[in-house]
Amino acid sequence: MNNNPFARCDCESCGNPIEYPEESAGMNADCPHCGAQTALGYSAISEPVAEAHAIPAVEILNAFEGTITPARVSFFYQVGLLLVSCMMVLLPLVYVALVCLAGWGVYLYATHFSFLLTMGGGFRGAILKLMIYGGPLFIGIILVLFMVKPLFARRPRHAQPMALNPAFQPTVYAFIGKICDLVGAPMPKRIDMDCELNASASFRRGMGSLFGNDLVLTIGLPLVAGLSVREFAGVIAHEFGHFTQGFGMRLSYIIRSVNMWFARVVYERDAFDVWLQETSEEAEDWRWAILVGCARIGVWCSRQILKLLMLTGHGVSCFLLRQMEYDADSYETKLSGSETFESTSRRMHVLNTLLKPTYDSMRASWNSGRELPNDLPALLLKQDQAMPIGKRTQVEDSIGLNTTGIFDTHPSAGDRIRCARQMNEPGIFHLDAPATILFQNFDIISQQVTQLHYSDDLGIPVELAKLVPVQSEKAEEPEETPPASASSARSAGPVRLRLPNRSK
Repeated sequence: MNNNPFARCDCESCGNPIEYPEESAGMNADCPHCGAQTALGYSAISEPVAEAHAIPAVEILNAFEGTITPARVSFFYQVGLLLVSCMMVLLPLVYVALVCLAGWGVYLYATHFSFLLTMGGGFRGAILKLMIYGGPLFIGIILVLFMVKPLFARRPRHAQPMALNPAFQPTVYAFIGKICDLVGAPMPKRIDMDCELNASASFRRGMGSLFGNDLVLTIGLPLVAGLSVREFAGVIAHEFGHFTQGFGMRLSYIIRSVNMWFARVVYERDAFDVWLQETSEEAEDWRWAILVGCARIGVWCSRQILKLLMLTGHGVSCFLLRQMEYDADSYETKLSGSETFESTSRRMHVLNTLLKPTYDSMRASWNSGRELPNDLPALLLKQDQAMPIGKRTQVEDSIGLNTTGIFDTHPSAGDRIRCARQMNEPGIFHLDAPATILFQNFDIISQQVTQLHYSDDLGIPVELAKLVPVQSEKAEEPEETPPASASSARSAGPVRLRLPNRSK
Protein backbone atom coordinates (compact mmCIF):
# COMPACT_ATOMS: atom_id res chain seq x y z
CA MET A 1 0.00 0.00 0.00
CA ASN A 2 1.33 3.41 -0.96
CA ASN A 3 1.54 5.66 2.12
CA ASN A 4 2.87 8.74 0.34
CA PRO A 5 0.95 11.79 1.60
CA PHE A 6 -1.44 13.40 -0.83
CA ALA A 7 -2.38 17.08 -0.99
CA ARG A 8 -5.28 18.75 -2.73
CA CYS A 9 -5.69 21.71 -5.07
CA ASP A 10 -8.42 22.96 -7.39
CA CYS A 11 -8.26 22.86 -11.17
CA GLU A 12 -7.67 26.33 -12.63
CA SER A 13 -10.06 25.57 -15.49
CA CYS A 14 -13.07 23.68 -14.08
CA GLY A 15 -12.57 24.34 -10.37
CA ASN A 16 -12.91 20.70 -9.34
CA PRO A 17 -10.62 19.32 -6.62
CA ILE A 18 -7.57 17.20 -7.50
CA GLU A 19 -5.50 15.09 -5.15
CA TYR A 20 -1.80 14.60 -5.89
CA PRO A 21 1.41 13.49 -4.12
CA GLU A 22 2.97 16.30 -2.09
CA GLU A 23 6.31 15.90 -3.85
CA SER A 24 4.59 16.89 -7.15
CA ALA A 25 3.87 20.41 -5.93
CA GLY A 26 4.92 23.03 -8.48
CA MET A 27 4.44 20.78 -11.50
CA ASN A 28 1.91 21.10 -14.31
CA ALA A 29 -0.56 18.27 -14.83
CA ASP A 30 -3.68 17.40 -16.80
CA CYS A 31 -6.88 17.67 -14.77
CA PRO A 32 -8.60 14.25 -14.49
CA HIS A 33 -11.98 16.03 -14.64
CA CYS A 34 -11.74 18.25 -17.74
CA GLY A 35 -8.34 17.36 -19.21
CA ALA A 36 -7.07 20.95 -19.08
CA GLN A 37 -3.53 21.56 -17.88
CA THR A 38 -3.32 23.10 -14.43
CA ALA A 39 -0.45 24.12 -12.17
CA LEU A 40 0.00 22.29 -8.89
CA GLY A 41 1.32 25.51 -7.35
CA TYR A 42 2.38 25.94 -3.76
CA SER A 43 -0.36 28.49 -3.21
CA ALA A 44 -2.98 25.89 -4.17
CA ILE A 45 -1.82 23.14 -1.81
CA SER A 46 -4.24 22.31 0.95
CA GLU A 47 -3.68 20.18 4.00
CA PRO A 48 -3.04 16.48 3.43
CA VAL A 49 -6.27 14.67 2.68
CA ALA A 50 -7.57 12.85 5.72
CA GLU A 51 -9.56 9.66 5.57
CA ALA A 52 -12.41 11.20 7.59
CA HIS A 53 -13.14 14.63 8.95
CA ALA A 54 -15.97 13.68 11.30
CA ILE A 55 -15.28 13.13 14.98
CA PRO A 56 -16.47 9.84 16.52
CA ALA A 57 -20.19 9.77 17.18
CA VAL A 58 -19.65 8.62 20.77
CA GLU A 59 -17.90 11.89 21.62
CA ILE A 60 -20.87 13.84 20.28
CA LEU A 61 -23.37 11.77 22.26
CA ASN A 62 -21.37 12.07 25.48
CA ALA A 63 -21.51 15.86 25.22
CA PHE A 64 -25.26 15.79 25.92
CA GLU A 65 -25.83 16.05 29.66
CA GLY A 66 -29.31 15.72 31.17
CA THR A 67 -32.80 15.71 29.68
CA ILE A 68 -35.29 18.23 28.32
CA THR A 69 -38.61 18.92 30.03
CA PRO A 70 -41.41 19.02 27.44
CA ALA A 71 -42.86 22.46 26.80
CA ARG A 72 -46.26 23.10 28.34
CA VAL A 73 -48.91 24.02 25.80
CA SER A 74 -49.93 27.57 26.62
CA PHE A 75 -53.48 28.87 26.97
CA PHE A 76 -52.96 31.23 24.04
CA TYR A 77 -51.89 28.30 21.91
CA GLN A 78 -55.10 26.42 22.71
CA VAL A 79 -57.24 29.48 21.94
CA GLY A 80 -55.39 30.01 18.67
CA LEU A 81 -55.83 26.36 17.78
CA LEU A 82 -59.60 26.61 18.19
CA LEU A 83 -59.92 29.86 16.23
CA VAL A 84 -57.75 28.78 13.35
CA SER A 85 -59.43 25.37 13.12
CA CYS A 86 -62.78 27.02 12.52
CA MET A 87 -61.45 29.70 10.19
CA MET A 88 -59.34 27.51 7.94
CA VAL A 89 -62.22 25.08 7.42
CA LEU A 90 -64.59 27.94 6.67
CA LEU A 91 -62.49 29.92 4.17
CA PRO A 92 -62.25 27.29 1.40
CA LEU A 93 -65.97 26.61 1.79
CA VAL A 94 -66.70 30.32 1.38
CA TYR A 95 -64.69 30.35 -1.84
CA VAL A 96 -66.45 27.25 -3.20
CA ALA A 97 -69.78 28.90 -2.38
CA LEU A 98 -68.72 32.00 -4.33
CA VAL A 99 -67.77 29.85 -7.33
CA CYS A 100 -71.15 28.13 -7.21
CA LEU A 101 -72.89 31.49 -6.91
CA ALA A 102 -71.05 32.85 -9.95
CA GLY A 103 -71.86 29.72 -11.96
CA TRP A 104 -75.51 29.91 -10.96
CA GLY A 105 -75.63 33.57 -12.00
CA VAL A 106 -74.24 32.73 -15.45
CA TYR A 107 -76.78 29.93 -15.82
CA LEU A 108 -79.69 32.19 -14.86
CA TYR A 109 -78.58 34.83 -17.32
CA ALA A 110 -78.18 32.31 -20.15
CA THR A 111 -81.66 30.82 -19.60
CA HIS A 112 -83.69 33.92 -18.70
CA PHE A 113 -82.28 36.46 -21.16
CA SER A 114 -82.30 34.36 -24.32
CA PHE A 115 -85.28 36.43 -25.53
CA LEU A 116 -82.76 39.11 -26.49
CA LEU A 117 -81.84 37.01 -29.50
CA THR A 118 -85.43 36.96 -30.81
CA MET A 119 -85.90 40.71 -30.93
CA GLY A 120 -86.43 42.22 -34.38
CA GLY A 121 -83.82 44.05 -36.45
CA GLY A 122 -81.62 43.64 -39.50
CA PHE A 123 -78.01 42.55 -39.80
CA ARG A 124 -76.74 45.32 -37.57
CA GLY A 125 -79.49 44.54 -35.11
CA ALA A 126 -78.42 40.90 -35.04
CA ILE A 127 -74.85 41.91 -34.23
CA LEU A 128 -76.10 44.25 -31.51
CA LYS A 129 -78.31 41.52 -30.04
CA LEU A 130 -75.40 39.10 -30.06
CA MET A 131 -73.24 41.64 -28.27
CA ILE A 132 -75.91 42.41 -25.68
CA TYR A 133 -76.63 38.76 -24.96
CA GLY A 134 -73.29 37.10 -25.68
CA GLY A 135 -71.09 39.77 -24.11
CA PRO A 136 -72.16 39.29 -20.49
CA LEU A 137 -72.34 35.54 -21.08
CA PHE A 138 -68.74 35.50 -22.33
CA ILE A 139 -67.58 37.60 -19.38
CA GLY A 140 -69.41 35.33 -16.93
CA ILE A 141 -67.96 32.14 -18.42
CA ILE A 142 -64.43 33.56 -18.29
CA LEU A 143 -64.99 34.63 -14.69
CA VAL A 144 -66.25 31.19 -13.64
CA LEU A 145 -63.37 29.45 -15.41
CA PHE A 146 -60.84 31.62 -13.62
CA MET A 147 -62.56 30.97 -10.30
CA VAL A 148 -62.71 27.20 -10.86
CA LYS A 149 -59.14 26.96 -12.14
CA PRO A 150 -57.51 27.54 -8.71
CA LEU A 151 -59.42 24.61 -7.22
CA PHE A 152 -57.38 22.29 -9.44
CA ALA A 153 -54.08 24.18 -9.28
CA ARG A 154 -51.21 21.89 -8.35
CA ARG A 155 -48.03 22.82 -6.59
CA PRO A 156 -45.10 23.00 -9.05
CA ARG A 157 -42.68 20.12 -8.79
CA HIS A 158 -39.16 20.78 -7.56
CA ALA A 159 -36.04 18.73 -8.02
CA GLN A 160 -35.17 16.26 -5.28
CA PRO A 161 -32.49 17.73 -2.98
CA MET A 162 -29.31 15.80 -2.26
CA ALA A 163 -29.91 13.24 0.50
CA LEU A 164 -27.28 12.12 3.00
CA ASN A 165 -26.35 8.46 3.11
CA PRO A 166 -26.35 7.26 6.76
CA ALA A 167 -23.63 4.73 5.93
CA PHE A 168 -21.26 7.55 4.94
CA GLN A 169 -22.41 10.13 7.52
CA PRO A 170 -22.96 8.14 10.74
CA THR A 171 -22.04 11.04 13.02
CA VAL A 172 -24.69 13.31 11.53
CA TYR A 173 -27.39 10.66 11.91
CA ALA A 174 -26.33 9.83 15.47
CA PHE A 175 -26.34 13.54 16.31
CA ILE A 176 -29.83 14.07 14.87
CA GLY A 177 -31.12 10.89 16.49
CA LYS A 178 -29.92 11.96 19.93
CA ILE A 179 -31.64 15.34 19.62
CA CYS A 180 -34.88 13.67 18.51
CA ASP A 181 -34.75 11.39 21.57
CA LEU A 182 -34.22 14.34 23.91
CA VAL A 183 -36.97 16.41 22.33
CA GLY A 184 -39.40 13.51 22.02
CA ALA A 185 -39.83 13.71 18.25
CA PRO A 186 -39.63 10.91 15.67
CA MET A 187 -36.39 10.36 13.78
CA PRO A 188 -36.53 11.63 10.18
CA LYS A 189 -36.61 9.00 7.45
CA ARG A 190 -34.35 11.13 5.26
CA ILE A 191 -31.95 14.07 5.66
CA ASP A 192 -31.66 16.39 2.67
CA MET A 193 -29.09 19.09 1.92
CA ASP A 194 -29.67 22.40 0.17
CA CYS A 195 -28.13 25.89 -0.04
CA GLU A 196 -30.71 27.75 2.04
CA LEU A 197 -29.71 29.56 5.21
CA ASN A 198 -32.27 27.53 7.09
CA ALA A 199 -33.23 24.13 8.43
CA SER A 200 -36.71 22.62 8.31
CA ALA A 201 -38.47 19.42 9.28
CA SER A 202 -41.59 18.47 7.35
CA PHE A 203 -43.76 15.57 6.28
CA ARG A 204 -41.88 13.65 3.62
CA ARG A 205 -44.85 12.89 1.35
CA GLY A 206 -47.00 15.88 2.23
CA MET A 207 -50.59 14.93 3.01
CA GLY A 208 -49.66 11.28 2.52
CA SER A 209 -47.50 11.44 5.67
CA LEU A 210 -49.89 13.60 7.68
CA PHE A 211 -51.13 10.83 9.96
CA GLY A 212 -47.79 9.11 10.47
CA ASN A 213 -44.25 9.95 11.52
CA ASP A 214 -42.73 9.98 8.04
CA LEU A 215 -40.52 13.06 8.33
CA VAL A 216 -37.72 14.60 6.30
CA LEU A 217 -35.13 17.02 7.67
CA THR A 218 -33.70 19.57 5.24
CA ILE A 219 -30.45 21.21 6.32
CA GLY A 220 -29.04 24.29 4.65
CA LEU A 221 -25.29 23.91 4.31
CA PRO A 222 -24.66 27.67 4.81
CA LEU A 223 -26.16 27.11 8.25
CA VAL A 224 -23.70 24.30 8.96
CA ALA A 225 -20.75 26.33 7.68
CA GLY A 226 -21.64 29.39 9.73
CA LEU A 227 -22.69 27.96 13.11
CA SER A 228 -20.98 26.12 15.93
CA VAL A 229 -22.09 22.58 16.70
CA ARG A 230 -23.82 23.86 19.85
CA GLU A 231 -25.74 26.50 17.92
CA PHE A 232 -26.58 23.99 15.20
CA ALA A 233 -27.91 21.55 17.80
CA GLY A 234 -30.27 24.23 19.08
CA VAL A 235 -31.60 24.89 15.57
CA ILE A 236 -32.29 21.18 15.06
CA ALA A 237 -34.01 20.99 18.46
CA HIS A 238 -36.22 23.89 17.42
CA GLU A 239 -37.28 22.19 14.18
CA PHE A 240 -38.16 18.91 15.85
CA GLY A 241 -39.77 20.75 18.73
CA HIS A 242 -42.63 21.46 16.33
CA PHE A 243 -43.30 17.73 16.02
CA THR A 244 -43.78 17.26 19.76
CA GLN A 245 -47.04 19.20 19.50
CA GLY A 246 -48.88 16.30 17.87
CA PHE A 247 -52.22 17.37 16.49
CA GLY A 248 -51.18 21.02 16.54
CA MET A 249 -48.32 20.35 14.14
CA ARG A 250 -50.59 18.48 11.75
CA LEU A 251 -53.10 21.27 11.92
CA SER A 252 -50.38 23.83 11.26
CA TYR A 253 -49.38 21.87 8.15
CA ILE A 254 -52.94 22.14 6.88
CA ILE A 255 -53.00 25.84 7.77
CA ARG A 256 -49.75 26.51 5.93
CA SER A 257 -50.94 24.49 2.94
CA VAL A 258 -54.19 26.49 2.71
CA ASN A 259 -52.28 29.76 3.06
CA MET A 260 -49.81 28.73 0.35
CA TRP A 261 -52.69 27.69 -1.90
CA PHE A 262 -54.38 31.06 -1.49
CA ALA A 263 -51.08 32.84 -2.19
CA ARG A 264 -50.51 30.81 -5.36
CA VAL A 265 -53.97 31.38 -6.81
CA VAL A 266 -53.80 35.11 -6.03
CA TYR A 267 -50.31 35.88 -7.35
CA GLU A 268 -49.31 33.14 -9.80
CA ARG A 269 -50.14 33.46 -13.49
CA ASP A 270 -50.43 30.69 -16.09
CA ALA A 271 -50.91 30.41 -19.85
CA PHE A 272 -54.61 31.27 -19.56
CA ASP A 273 -53.80 34.57 -17.83
CA VAL A 274 -51.21 35.40 -20.49
CA TRP A 275 -53.71 34.62 -23.27
CA LEU A 276 -56.35 36.90 -21.76
CA GLN A 277 -53.86 39.75 -21.36
CA GLU A 278 -52.42 39.41 -24.86
CA THR A 279 -55.89 39.14 -26.41
CA SER A 280 -56.97 42.34 -24.68
CA GLU A 281 -53.85 44.24 -25.75
CA GLU A 282 -53.79 42.98 -29.36
CA ALA A 283 -57.52 43.14 -30.16
CA GLU A 284 -58.15 45.23 -33.29
CA ASP A 285 -61.95 45.35 -33.01
CA TRP A 286 -62.96 47.80 -30.28
CA ARG A 287 -66.03 45.76 -29.40
CA TRP A 288 -63.98 42.62 -28.87
CA ALA A 289 -61.46 44.65 -26.85
CA ILE A 290 -64.27 45.91 -24.60
CA LEU A 291 -65.53 42.37 -23.97
CA VAL A 292 -62.09 41.01 -23.12
CA GLY A 293 -61.34 44.08 -21.01
CA CYS A 294 -64.54 43.54 -19.02
CA ALA A 295 -63.57 39.89 -18.57
CA ARG A 296 -60.19 40.98 -17.19
CA ILE A 297 -61.94 43.32 -14.77
CA GLY A 298 -64.13 40.44 -13.60
CA VAL A 299 -61.08 38.22 -13.11
CA TRP A 300 -59.37 41.01 -11.17
CA CYS A 301 -62.40 41.33 -8.91
CA SER A 302 -62.42 37.57 -8.27
CA ARG A 303 -58.76 37.71 -7.33
CA GLN A 304 -59.44 40.54 -4.91
CA ILE A 305 -62.01 38.33 -3.20
CA LEU A 306 -59.41 35.58 -3.03
CA LYS A 307 -56.89 38.03 -1.65
CA LEU A 308 -59.33 39.12 1.05
CA LEU A 309 -59.88 35.49 2.05
CA MET A 310 -56.12 34.92 1.99
CA LEU A 311 -55.40 37.89 4.24
CA THR A 312 -58.19 36.89 6.62
CA GLY A 313 -56.88 33.35 6.99
CA HIS A 314 -53.29 34.53 7.12
CA GLY A 315 -53.98 37.06 9.84
CA VAL A 316 -55.82 34.56 12.04
CA SER A 317 -53.45 31.64 11.43
CA CYS A 318 -50.33 33.69 12.07
CA PHE A 319 -51.39 34.08 15.69
CA LEU A 320 -51.23 30.29 16.10
CA LEU A 321 -48.03 29.95 14.09
CA ARG A 322 -46.26 32.51 16.28
CA GLN A 323 -47.30 30.63 19.41
CA MET A 324 -45.90 27.44 17.89
CA GLU A 325 -42.60 29.20 17.23
CA TYR A 326 -42.35 30.26 20.87
CA ASP A 327 -42.99 26.67 21.96
CA ALA A 328 -40.32 25.36 19.57
CA ASP A 329 -37.91 28.07 20.80
CA SER A 330 -38.23 26.66 24.31
CA TYR A 331 -36.73 23.35 23.14
CA GLU A 332 -33.84 25.15 21.49
CA THR A 333 -33.22 27.21 24.62
CA LYS A 334 -33.35 24.19 26.93
CA LEU A 335 -30.88 22.25 24.80
CA SER A 336 -28.31 24.91 23.88
CA GLY A 337 -28.95 27.50 26.62
CA SER A 338 -30.36 31.02 26.68
CA GLU A 339 -27.03 32.67 25.83
CA THR A 340 -26.47 30.36 22.88
CA PHE A 341 -30.01 31.00 21.64
CA GLU A 342 -29.17 34.70 21.51
CA SER A 343 -25.79 34.15 19.86
CA THR A 344 -27.45 31.90 17.27
CA SER A 345 -30.04 34.57 16.50
CA ARG A 346 -27.35 37.21 16.09
CA ARG A 347 -25.19 34.91 13.99
CA MET A 348 -28.02 34.01 11.62
CA HIS A 349 -28.99 37.68 11.36
CA VAL A 350 -25.47 38.55 10.21
CA LEU A 351 -25.35 35.70 7.70
CA ASN A 352 -28.78 36.58 6.38
CA THR A 353 -27.62 40.18 5.88
CA LEU A 354 -24.70 38.89 3.80
CA LEU A 355 -26.88 36.80 1.47
CA LYS A 356 -27.86 39.63 -0.86
CA PRO A 357 -24.34 41.02 -1.43
CA THR A 358 -23.11 37.45 -1.90
CA TYR A 359 -25.65 36.74 -4.63
CA ASP A 360 -25.01 40.18 -6.14
CA SER A 361 -21.31 39.38 -6.49
CA MET A 362 -22.18 36.00 -8.01
CA ARG A 363 -24.51 37.65 -10.50
CA ALA A 364 -21.82 40.13 -11.50
CA SER A 365 -19.18 37.42 -12.00
CA TRP A 366 -21.63 35.33 -14.03
CA ASN A 367 -22.59 38.23 -16.28
CA SER A 368 -18.99 39.33 -16.83
CA GLY A 369 -17.22 36.03 -17.36
CA ARG A 370 -19.61 33.12 -16.73
CA GLU A 371 -17.79 32.48 -13.45
CA LEU A 372 -19.42 31.10 -10.32
CA PRO A 373 -18.01 30.00 -6.96
CA ASN A 374 -17.66 26.26 -6.65
CA ASP A 375 -18.75 26.39 -3.00
CA LEU A 376 -21.55 28.78 -2.05
CA PRO A 377 -21.42 28.12 1.74
CA ALA A 378 -17.67 28.76 1.66
CA LEU A 379 -18.22 32.03 -0.21
CA LEU A 380 -20.78 33.17 2.35
CA LEU A 381 -18.36 32.30 5.14
CA LYS A 382 -15.61 34.23 3.36
CA GLN A 383 -17.87 37.27 3.15
CA ASP A 384 -18.54 36.89 6.86
CA GLN A 385 -14.83 36.72 7.68
CA ALA A 386 -14.19 39.87 5.65
CA MET A 387 -16.88 41.93 7.40
CA PRO A 388 -15.36 44.79 9.43
CA ILE A 389 -15.89 44.64 13.18
CA GLY A 390 -17.75 47.94 13.23
CA LYS A 391 -20.13 46.80 10.51
CA ARG A 392 -20.71 43.49 12.29
CA THR A 393 -21.54 45.25 15.54
CA GLN A 394 -23.96 47.53 13.73
CA VAL A 395 -25.74 44.59 12.09
CA GLU A 396 -25.95 42.62 15.34
CA ASP A 397 -27.33 45.62 17.23
CA SER A 398 -30.09 46.06 14.64
CA ILE A 399 -31.59 42.65 15.39
CA GLY A 400 -33.97 44.05 17.99
CA LEU A 401 -35.29 46.95 15.91
CA ASN A 402 -37.97 44.98 14.05
CA THR A 403 -41.35 44.43 15.68
CA THR A 404 -43.81 41.57 15.27
CA GLY A 405 -46.63 42.35 12.82
CA ILE A 406 -50.08 40.83 12.69
CA PHE A 407 -49.28 39.01 9.44
CA ASP A 408 -45.89 37.66 10.58
CA THR A 409 -45.66 33.88 10.83
CA HIS A 410 -42.65 34.21 13.17
CA PRO A 411 -42.14 36.50 16.15
CA SER A 412 -39.49 39.16 15.74
CA ALA A 413 -35.95 38.20 16.73
CA GLY A 414 -36.02 40.69 19.58
CA ASP A 415 -39.18 39.17 21.08
CA ARG A 416 -37.74 35.68 20.81
CA ILE A 417 -34.47 36.69 22.45
CA ARG A 418 -36.35 38.33 25.32
CA CYS A 419 -38.32 35.12 25.93
CA ALA A 420 -35.11 33.08 25.88
CA ARG A 421 -33.52 35.44 28.40
CA GLN A 422 -36.52 35.07 30.71
CA MET A 423 -36.12 31.28 30.65
CA ASN A 424 -32.49 31.64 31.82
CA GLU A 425 -31.59 28.11 30.75
CA PRO A 426 -27.97 26.89 31.01
CA GLY A 427 -28.49 24.22 28.35
CA ILE A 428 -27.51 20.55 28.34
CA PHE A 429 -25.13 20.58 25.34
CA HIS A 430 -21.94 22.61 25.59
CA LEU A 431 -19.67 21.34 22.83
CA ASP A 432 -18.12 24.37 21.12
CA ALA A 433 -16.66 23.46 17.74
CA PRO A 434 -17.55 24.16 14.11
CA ALA A 435 -20.69 22.32 13.03
CA THR A 436 -18.80 21.06 9.99
CA ILE A 437 -17.01 18.48 12.18
CA LEU A 438 -20.22 16.45 12.12
CA PHE A 439 -19.73 15.76 8.41
CA GLN A 440 -17.18 13.68 6.60
CA ASN A 441 -15.78 15.53 3.57
CA PHE A 442 -18.00 18.54 4.15
CA ASP A 443 -16.25 20.58 1.45
CA ILE A 444 -17.04 17.97 -1.20
CA ILE A 445 -20.69 17.75 -0.13
CA SER A 446 -20.91 21.54 -0.13
CA GLN A 447 -19.55 21.77 -3.67
CA GLN A 448 -21.96 19.11 -4.93
CA VAL A 449 -24.96 20.80 -3.32
CA THR A 450 -23.81 24.16 -4.72
CA GLN A 451 -23.90 22.78 -8.26
CA LEU A 452 -27.38 21.34 -7.65
CA HIS A 453 -28.46 24.74 -6.37
CA TYR A 454 -27.26 26.39 -9.57
CA SER A 455 -28.99 23.93 -11.89
CA ASP A 456 -32.18 23.08 -9.97
CA ASP A 457 -32.97 26.26 -8.03
CA LEU A 458 -31.44 29.04 -10.13
CA GLY A 459 -31.78 27.40 -13.55
CA ILE A 460 -28.13 28.02 -14.43
CA PRO A 461 -26.54 25.55 -16.89
CA VAL A 462 -23.57 24.41 -14.81
CA GLU A 463 -21.82 22.95 -17.84
CA LEU A 464 -21.49 26.49 -19.23
CA ALA A 465 -20.10 27.94 -16.00
CA LYS A 466 -16.50 28.20 -14.91
CA LEU A 467 -16.49 27.13 -11.27
CA VAL A 468 -13.94 29.18 -9.38
CA PRO A 469 -12.47 27.81 -6.12
CA VAL A 470 -13.26 29.85 -3.03
CA GLN A 471 -10.16 30.75 -1.04
CA SER A 472 -10.54 31.51 2.64
CA GLU A 473 -9.17 34.71 4.15
CA LYS A 474 -6.39 32.72 5.75
CA ALA A 475 -5.47 31.06 2.49
CA GLU A 476 -5.21 34.43 0.77
CA GLU A 477 -2.57 35.73 3.17
CA PRO A 478 0.92 35.83 1.65
CA GLU A 479 3.11 32.88 2.47
CA GLU A 480 6.78 33.05 3.36
CA THR A 481 7.58 30.77 0.42
CA PRO A 482 6.50 32.45 -2.82
CA PRO A 483 4.32 30.41 -5.17
CA ALA A 484 5.94 28.83 -8.16
CA SER A 485 5.48 30.87 -11.31
CA ALA A 486 4.26 29.38 -14.54
CA SER A 487 7.64 29.91 -16.17
CA SER A 488 9.48 27.99 -13.47
CA ALA A 489 6.99 25.15 -13.18
CA ARG A 490 8.47 21.75 -13.81
CA SER A 491 7.06 19.31 -16.32
CA ALA A 492 4.45 17.09 -14.73
CA GLY A 493 5.73 13.94 -16.34
CA PRO A 494 4.23 10.87 -14.69
CA VAL A 495 2.51 12.75 -11.86
CA ARG A 496 -0.08 10.44 -10.30
CA LEU A 497 -3.34 12.38 -9.93
CA ARG A 498 -6.50 11.01 -8.42
CA LEU A 499 -10.07 12.12 -7.88
CA PRO A 500 -11.18 12.81 -4.30
CA ASN A 501 -13.06 9.89 -2.80
CA ARG A 502 -16.67 11.17 -2.76
CA SER A 503 -18.12 8.07 -1.12
CA LYS A 504 -16.73 8.78 2.31
